[in-house]
Amino acid sequence: MSGPENPMPPPTLKPQVSKRTILMAGLPCDVYGLEELASATLSEQGLSGLSCLWLHHPRTRSKEDMGSFADRIMSEWHCRQEQQQQQQQQQQQQQQQQQKRSSRGRRGLLALAFDQRNHGGRMVEERANRAWRNGNPAHAVDMFGGIAGMVTDTQGLMDLVAGYVRMEVESILQRSGEGRGGSRAEWDVEVDQHLVLGVSLGGHSAWQALFAEERIKAGVVIIGCPDYMALMSNRAKLSKLTTFRADDDGASFLGSRDFPRDLVRACLRHDPKGILFGTAPIPEATATLSPEEQRRLRGILDNHVRGKKVLVCSGGDDKLVPYTMARPFVEFLENATRTCYADLGLVVENIVYEGVGHVFSDGMVKDACRFLLDEVESAPVADTSATESGSRTAGDEGRSKI
Repeated sequence: MSGPENPMPPPTLKPQVSKRTILMAGLPCDVYGLEELASATLSEQGLSGLSCLWLHHPRTRSKEDMGSFADRIMSEWHCRQEQQQQQQQQQQQQQQQQQKRSSRGRRGLLALAFDQRNHGGRMVEERANRAWRNGNPAHAVDMFGGIAGMVTDTQGLMDLVAGYVRMEVESILQRSGEGRGGSRAEWDVEVDQHLVLGVSLGGHSAWQALFAEERIKAGVVIIGCPDYMALMSNRAKLSKLTTFRADDDGASFLGSRDFPRDLVRACLRHDPKGILFGTAPIPEATATLSPEEQRRLRGILDNHVRGKKVLVCSGGDDKLVPYTMARPFVEFLENATRTCYADLGLVVENIVYEGVGHVFSDGMVKDACRFLLDEVESAPVADTSATESGSRTAGDEGRSKI
């Protein structure tokens, strides 16, 4: 059920999109849209690029919980593609063109989900996923380890996903009879765009993935936080930990038993706020920075997020991951894109949903689909007009090439 423990929408009763679970680099991955990808390959339009959307699930949940959103966004994508194809056909008829298809190739999209460490099929110890008040004294360390691990696992899968997808699609094509006369169907479409969406714990890892991986060009953060130190300091205060002292407003909490020094150092290397500002306070969004500080921040932003696009969705009444913990960083970044860092191409869309708690609400789902599909649709694709006549010819070894 959806609720405080599960912010995800309820499961889809009648999925509209195919799902296959593939073992990739030792990790079972749910891949949505493979059957449709093979069908698009066989169509007249063909494919000239492939986008992969990586889905990061919440704490205490599993990859299966991302199925409802995966089905929703993939269904909307296929509808967009059908509408686009119909419009192109109408334009061709009006212009009395003799071409069989548009010179602009079509783009494919897959959504992929896998279990976070110590979750789902990777569960080792359930207590390690609990919070302080639920009996886990290592909550801050355990959760950060899972976040950083999710980023690392995503990067490793990104390195290899194209090969796995190719084998699966070729297998589907072979069974459909595409390989004729004993020949083997061949499929070779480049994975040239990566995106990420994460919810709650997955939102934290989506933030870190956007800063860590240059191949991820766009992302959606749902009820996540880019400032792990602030988030956990606030949680320590609410949990009444003795290591959070009111007389210093929690300053001594960082480096304490509950938030060790090595965890602080890890935040400085991997967490967005730590990367930009360390343990220092975040300047007000409208603050005037010195030329030296502007140069320092520009170098960091240029290295981590140049040209990227981010949608941040937060619940105005979220008690577990309060927007107040993310707001200083998000508003600073948002303001920077309109002022001194406007030329970096960074885009930040920040939406706070009033009256919404710690949940992936219907409004967030709608905005996430809109944002991600716009990004996929606007990604460049190859000109197929010069090569379409040879896109399905037998190779030297008697293989049908798609």
